[in-house]
Amino acid sequence: MSNVTDAATRLCEAVRMLRHLATNLPEPIHIGLLNASDGPSVVSGAGVAAIQQTVSQAFARIGVQQLEYCRESTQQLSSFELFISRKISAALNFDYQPPASAEQQQAQQAIIEHFEFDAQIPGIARSSLITRDGVLLNTYASANRRLTPLVLVLPCGLPFELCREWFLALGERYFVMTWETRGLFGACIDFDRLVVDATAQTADLFAIMEHFGHESAHVMGICGGAAIALYAAAKHDDRVRSLSLWHGDYNLDDDSLRTAHQRNFEWLMEAAASDRSEARDLQALFVDQATLVTTPEPIAHVALFPYVNVELFYRYSRVNDALNKTNINTLLSGIDVPTLVVAGDSDQTTHIGGSRHIAQSVEGARLHIEKNGSHLAFFEHSTRSCAAAFEFMDSLLEPALT
Repeated sequence: MSNVTDAATRLCEAVRMLRHLATNLPEPIHIGLLNASDGPSVVSGAGVAAIQQTVSQAFARIGVQQLEYCRESTQQLSSFELFISRKISAALNFDYQPPASAEQQQAQQAIIEHFEFDAQIPGIARSSLITRDGVLLNTYASANRRLTPLVLVLPCGLPFELCREWFLALGERYFVMTWETRGLFGACIDFDRLVVDATAQTADLFAIMEHFGHESAHVMGICGGAAIALYAAAKHDDRVRSLSLWHGDYNLDDDSLRTAHQRNFEWLMEAAASDRSEARDLQALFVDQATLVTTPEPIAHVALFPYVNVELFYRYSRVNDALNKTNINTLLSGIDVPTLVVAGDSDQTTHIGGSRHIAQSVEGARLHIEKNGSHLAFFEHSTRSCAAAFEFMDSLLEPALT
């Protein structure tokens, strides 16, 4: 019995992890039940049909109603469908034998029916707010509101799950608040009328503070979120207690301070932001399975999110293009808060030289270079990196509320 129920639980956990991709892909979604070598399973018959039904039931719980199963070849699968297929197949241990008895089948069904696909994460409270310009934002807060407040600015346009471990680690010492980028999460019917520039995104940062009852807080920005954090400190230094910039993606008007990835990303965002027709043509490139070769597998379930359909990709491009056009150099002289700048010596995503430039240009800023540090290492080793964040903020000697 335990093998059957364990497999059902793993299946549900995989579907929950994949929900950002699956719920935004055009239906029907094509899925292959694969073998360990990434090829289609050679098992056929009633057993596979029963497993397919079980997988379909799990996806139906997150609102995905139309799945089509590919038995012959995986070549017809999109990059997103292939990634989903790999995760589902691995969750089932590449074993497609159905439950051996009616009792086992009932136990399996019970797990799928009662699994909490949208469960609250212990220690994290989800809520929402409406901004002054009428935008719905998904918000997240840690449990202990008596601790010193900290706003975490996520990488622009990516789901909260990408930084969940960081959020939890920070929440042990600080009251952490964050939100997901305007226009890409939750209801947003009229995106074309939405303001998405740095000013609007900075206003969202302060709306989060106010939503949780704070006029000021420490601010930590990650990747593109570092640009928003900088903008906030430059415009409202009385509300930013300190600034922590991690692996920042900055427009410094100097290509020598940008990696090839940054230059390519800037071009892609500008081109796709021009109109939906151009976005449609460019989004088609990410449907190719080769996309998975350059996407780190541990974070692919969230990193691929903005590319799964044309509308999301267009919105993601609009938001990021606006940030890319914000010249950070014009802000640096206005930063007058304690600042920590962090970069990795192995990062191929954002240029270490950009972080060095920021640290040299902001008076009193501290530069911390993580050995073997990179974007992926940042997300995978939150506990190790958090030590540097805590050391910096603790050095400011700000006590928690009593």
